[in-house]
Amino acid sequence: MKNIKLFAEYHEKLYIFAVMAVFFIIALVLNFHTDYVSDDFKYHFLYDTPHTPHEGTKRISSLFDVILSQINHWRLCNGRVVAHGLLQMVLPFGKTFFKIFNSLVYTGLGFLIYRHAAYNRRENPVLLLFIYIMMWLFIPQYGMTVLWASGAANYLWCAAIILAYLLPYRMYASGRGVPEDNLRNLILTSVFGMFAGCISENTGGGLVLMCILFVIFYRIKGLKIPRWSWAGILSSAAGAAVLICAPSSGGKLSGELTFKIITDRLESILKLNAELTYGLTVIIAVLVFICFIRGNMPADRKDGLIPAVYLIGACATVAALVLSPQHPERSWFTAVILMIVVAGMFCSEILDGVKRLTSPSVIIVTAAVCVVFAVSFSIGFRDINTTYKVVSEGVDRIEQALSEGRSEVTIPIVTPTDSKYDPFNGAGYVKASPGDWLNAWMAEYYGIDRIRGE
Repeated sequence: MKNIKLFAEYHEKLYIFAVMAVFFIIALVLNFHTDYVSDDFKYHFLYDTPHTPHEGTKRISSLFDVILSQINHWRLCNGRVVAHGLLQMVLPFGKTFFKIFNSLVYTGLGFLIYRHAAYNRRENPVLLLFIYIMMWLFIPQYGMTVLWASGAANYLWCAAIILAYLLPYRMYASGRGVPEDNLRNLILTSVFGMFAGCISENTGGGLVLMCILFVIFYRIKGLKIPRWSWAGILSSAAGAAVLICAPSSGGKLSGELTFKIITDRLESILKLNAELTYGLTVIIAVLVFICFIRGNMPADRKDGLIPAVYLIGACATVAALVLSPQHPERSWFTAVILMIVVAGMFCSEILDGVKRLTSPSVIIVTAAVCVVFAVSFSIGFRDINTTYKVVSEGVDRIEQALSEGRSEVTIPIVTPTDSKYDPFNGAGYVKASPGDWLNAWMAEYYGIDRIRGE
């Protein structure tokens, strides 16, 4: 019997790896059909000006350059030094390295969602498959937050950092695989908390709130509150303060908040929130209903509070947007990821109540979901590839000009599709004038004097 159980666990882990491998390859294909766009060219260089390159512009070549660059970035642009610091550490290794690294982070984010959703449960490859498909379907502005290098660093990578940071809190809440309350974990949580809190203007406060809610949950459940959990709250709050207090953040946060401004922004945020999270909200509601009628609710009713921690955290990251005059759809990235965690939790409850994952009901639902994904992916990839062909033609012209020793080149102006999966839909690219800031940084990156668009 023991051997049979070990054999089953081995195969479940093998299926988990297989699902991850498939979606890593999918992410890799998408990344290899995406090129640098907008700020990507600028972040190859030491940040010392918000404008065009100058005679002293220096390409990033060391960790010291990255540190100096992010100090300048904190003063001149915004306080997202974690995201842009990581980006500037990765970009110097070249396009191929970035695309592989970005695909790994995407795959890792899906696995982190899975771990949060089904921690302390048997391995469930069907659940992991559903999570990756939900990521594809519901991540806002997918191209700009997953495939665009600068966008991926700000949203994809940082969401992975947040979930990795919260994992010990989630583990302790489950009562198994508990992080020890020792000095090492206290120090690690403190250091990691600073980075996790300094992610973006609207996620820092949400992260701190989630840590506090986990501590409250420990108290409700009668668990001893570990010292590292308190240290995490303080350090993540400090990280958020570092970001918000950046001298360059004044333009991103409103200094005057009248009642009318607040109500107007709130109306805009609620409307956009309904559009971006409607599908996930319906899915969560349906899953909760199924859990209720089938009796698949947690044995310990207190554990039913855990999904509320993630939902409240998602709401907090959205509510924080009222402080900003701008509300781009990509700002919902972390909120959507937290909602996928919640959907995964209830889906895990349902699947745990199924005796066999090969039962007809599971097979039918899985097949239907996969068909939806296949159709959506084929359309999304078509749009991505349409734009990529035009971009590739421009890059080929630049490389040909360099090989012929020419100092100027004209490349096609990209007209992106209206697909949310197209990274060039919303991010700037080459313009007609070689004096445009993006043309100038693009020319600096490729080592040519002037680039024009036609």
